[in-house]
Amino acid sequence: MKAFITSIICSLLILVGSALGQSSVTIESITNLLHDSVLTGGSHTITLRYNLAGAPVGRKYLTSNGFKIYSPDGADWVSVQGAALAPFTGVGWDNVFVNHFRKTGGTGNFGLPLSVAGGNESGRDTAVVLLAGINGETGRGLPAGFNNLTLSIMFNTRRGDGGLHLCIDTCMQAPGATWEWANSDGLIEPTWSGPRCFLINCCTGRTGDVNAEGGDEPTIGDIALLIGYLFMSDHQPDCLGESDVNLSGINQYPPQDWEDVTIGDIALLIDYLFISHPVLPDCP
Repeated sequence: MKAFITSIICSLLILVGSALGQSSVTIESITNLLHDSVLTGGSHTITLRYNLAGAPVGRKYLTSNGFKIYSPDGADWVSVQGAALAPFTGVGWDNVFVNHFRKTGGTGNFGLPLSVAGGNESGRDTAVVLLAGINGETGRGLPAGFNNLTLSIMFNTRRGDGGLHLCIDTCMQAPGATWEWANSDGLIEPTWSGPRCFLINCCTGRTGDVNAEGGDEPTIGDIALLIGYLFMSDHQPDCLGESDVNLSGINQYPPQDWEDVTIGDIALLIDYLFISHPVLPDCP
């Protein structure tokens, strides 16, 4: 407890200049992501890395870092669940906390900790995941030079939110108000690779409704739009996920991009509408 109180006092000390801008928290990876910014599928995991390369040699740090998942335009994340990863828990903490909170209505107030932070109820909710490592003795904690994965944040998206956005950023309000790694000598404020916002895939239901006018039912208008894109005006449709009808960019040539929209997609729509009527693929 003494060490914990000391770490709080440390937050009032002057920043360790030699470490400023050298230690970092970064987004290591995001599952089911296209073009570095488009979320596909319903399940996603963001993995974070802590890098203490800039910390003074021989020092160890207690940590307290909050991250928020939010939507600027009312998308739903369905649920949010954070988990401390083995490289972090393996340091030998007395306690590791991965707590979840919900900020509702944009008021700045947070509810009680939740085992799982539920979905967006108001269109303005924010789910917060707080990762903290605590030791009861001085001289213990995350060592200088640590550079590994620390936290995963899992959430789900809804197809009905296609075209909307979900974002991740640091949380500078209680309960994740601190953004620091501290010991009795001072503290480090690590840099942050965020904020990052991601577009939820516009493809809903089945592929093929390229012009978004068929209510998930492809029509001859979708064929005309693809022919125009590939062979005439080169006008790019609005939704890649609907236009790559056969999902060649998912199943054969990932990652999906506009080169995956080919005459094969036109042929599949013609077959669907006028010949053998095969079942079209579900959106990724």
